[in-house]
Amino acid sequence: MAESITLPLVPLRGLVVFPNMIMHLDVGRDDSVNALEAAMVGNRKVFLVAQIDIDNDAPQEDDLYEVGTISEIRQIIKLPDGNVRVLVEGMNRGILTEYIELEDKNYVQAEITIHEDKWEENLETEALVRGVVHQFEEWVKLSKRIPSETFVSITILEDFGRLADLIASHLNLKLDVKQDILSCLDVSKRLEMLYGILTRELEVLQLEF
Repeated sequence: MAESITLPLVPLRGLVVFPNMIMHLDVGRDDSVNALEAAMVGNRKVFLVAQIDIDNDAPQEDDLYEVGTISEIRQIIKLPDGNVRVLVEGMNRGILTEYIELEDKNYVQAEITIHEDKWEENLETEALVRGVVHQFEEWVKLSKRIPSETFVSITILEDFGRLADLIASHLNLKLDVKQDILSCLDVSKRLEMLYGILTRELEVLQLEF
């Protein structure tokens, strides 16, 4: 049975954080800042989930995607303008099962089912991984957006779910496409999706050249 956890929730405007991804976020909404502060007093973990409409200043449960990322706060800095800059590391996919408004504390908690990636190591999966890695290598050569050592460090991974997520995190994709990848819980289907995306990205890059 999948494990559940309750964590402070922070809606993200125009951003998707993948597991194993480390990034800075600037947070300004009071409820989100309160959620981060609550996480710091607890286990430093927070649930980051993208909002569907990036222009919505007060998103509710129906305004959020169902799948987000359980993340650990590495560092938090209060900025002179009152915003907060936070360094987070994505840990696991989480599926939002309950949205809990804490009026006395002015932030939202989420009950989340923790998702752990699983896949079958067979010839089909191995062929799919090789295809994704090959397409990613071609994309790296043409786009020149990431150094070759980063490419190598990703492609030697034996965790296929992590490999797919890290490749996706480096691609310049629209929010809904990134969210589709995050929401894909089946590793093989996620790799198939990524292969198709990389193929299209390569076609665009080749036209540019």
